[in-house]
Amino acid sequence: MRLAVILTAALLLAGCRTVAPGGAPPYSAFAADLVAEADRMAEGDLWPGFAPRTMPVAIYDGRRTWLFRHPSAPEGFAAVPGHPGTHVFPGRHPAVTANTSTELGGTTTAVLLLDAVRASRTALAATLVHEQFHVFEHRRHPAWTANEVELFTYPATDSEALALRRLETAALRRALTTGSEEAAACWGREALGARARRFARLSSGAVAYERGVEVVEGLAEYVEYRARNARTAAVLPRASYPPDAVRQRGYAVGLAFALLLDRFDPAWREGFERRDSTTLDRLLEDALRERTAGPRPCAFGAAMAEASLRDAGRDVAALRAERSALQRTFLSRPGWRLVIEAEHPPLYPEGFDPLNVRRLSDAEVLHTRWLKLSGPAGTVEVMGRGVLTRAAGAHPLFEGVRSLVVTGLPAEPVVQSAEGRVTVQAEGVRASLASAVVERDVSSRTLRVRAP
Repeated sequence: MRLAVILTAALLLAGCRTVAPGGAPPYSAFAADLVAEADRMAEGDLWPGFAPRTMPVAIYDGRRTWLFRHPSAPEGFAAVPGHPGTHVFPGRHPAVTANTSTELGGTTTAVLLLDAVRASRTALAATLVHEQFHVFEHRRHPAWTANEVELFTYPATDSEALALRRLETAALRRALTTGSEEAAACWGREALGARARRFARLSSGAVAYERGVEVVEGLAEYVEYRARNARTAAVLPRASYPPDAVRQRGYAVGLAFALLLDRFDPAWREGFERRDSTTLDRLLEDALRERTAGPRPCAFGAAMAEASLRDAGRDVAALRAERSALQRTFLSRPGWRLVIEAEHPPLYPEGFDPLNVRRLSDAEVLHTRWLKLSGPAGTVEVMGRGVLTRAAGAHPLFEGVRSLVVTGLPAEPVVQSAEGRVTVQAEGVRASLASAVVERDVSSRTLRVRAP
C-alpha cells in the first residue's frame, strides 16, 4: 500500500497575463512573481543548508500548471518561449493536488495551488517557502516523518488527556509572550510537565505522531515565520483547539518550541540539523535544564486544572454529537448519490488530505477535500467535494475501504463500459473499475457500482 501524505491550504485564484509570442501558451506573470518573491525571502538566514532558490516549483493558477526550474519537465509540459526554465501544462497536472512537496518527473518539487481564497502575494510566497522546506526535509532528513495511520486512531475523546493538552498549550503561550526570562523558562517547564503527564496516557504511536508533526510541519512553519520576518510571538491562539485538531495543533506547537529554543539555545538549529533522532520538546527540555531554576514565578493552580478538565469533558461530548450531525447532514444532501463497493479485495488509500478528514466512527471517515483509492479492482479519486468511506477491517482506513459514498451530486454520474472496465465520471469524481456491476435507481437518485 502506498500512501502519499498530502497537506493543503486554500489560496487565491490568479489570472494569467499573456506576454508570450502568438500561438505560444500564455505566460503567468503572477506565478513567476511569486517564485521571485519567495527567492527574495530565502535570501535571509532561514535554516542551515536550506537553499530554496535551486528547487523546482509547480504552481497551479486555476487554469494551468506552471513549472519552474525543473531539470526534466515531465511529458505534457510545454516550454514557454522567451522564458527559459519555465514550462506549462494545460489544466491541473495529476501530481498537483495540494500545497505540498511531490514527486514530479522523478524530482521532488514544491507545489502551490492558487484557488478560492484571496491572499497577499507576500503570504503566498511565504507559503511557497514553507513547501520548499518540505522538499529540503525530504532530501536531507527522510527520518523526519509523522505516521498518518495514527491520526485515525488518536484518542481525541480522552477528556483527561485533552485537559492536560490545553494546560500545555496555555503554558507555551505564556512562555512565548512574557518578557521575563525567568518566567518564560518556568512556563516552558510547566508545559513540558503537562506534556509528560499527558504522554503517559497515550500510546507510543500517538506520542510519536505528535512529535513527528511538530518537526515536519512545525519547522516548516518556523521557516515560513522567519521568511515573513514576523515579529509577534502570538503563534498559539487563545481559543482552545478542538479535541480532534491534533495535526493542526502540531504546526503551531512545533513553531512555539522552535521560538523558545531561539530564546534559550540560540545555536540549536545547527545542532538539530546534525541530530536526526531528537525531538523539539526534548531539545527544549535540555536547554531549560541548563538554566538554574529559581523560585517559580508561574503556576496554574487547582482551580484552572479543574476548569480545564470540566471544559474538556464538555467539548468531548460536543465532538461526539458533532460527528453524528456531520454524518446525518452528509447523507441527507440533495442530489444524486454515488456508492462504490469493493469488498474482496477492498480499495486502499493512495493519497488523501490529512488536514481535511474527520473520523466519524470506528469504521467511517469523512474526507472533505481529496481522496484517492486504488487496488486490484481499479482506482477512485474524489477532488473538491466530500466522500464518506467505510472500513473493510479494524482500522478505519488503512486496512482497506469496503465502500465509499459521494452525495449531493448536481447531475447523474456518467457511466461508460468498454473492454471489461467501467468508468464513472461526475463533478469532482472519477473512477475506473474492472468487471464492475452498475445499478441505477432513479427514484432515490442513486448510482451503485459493485466491484467483484
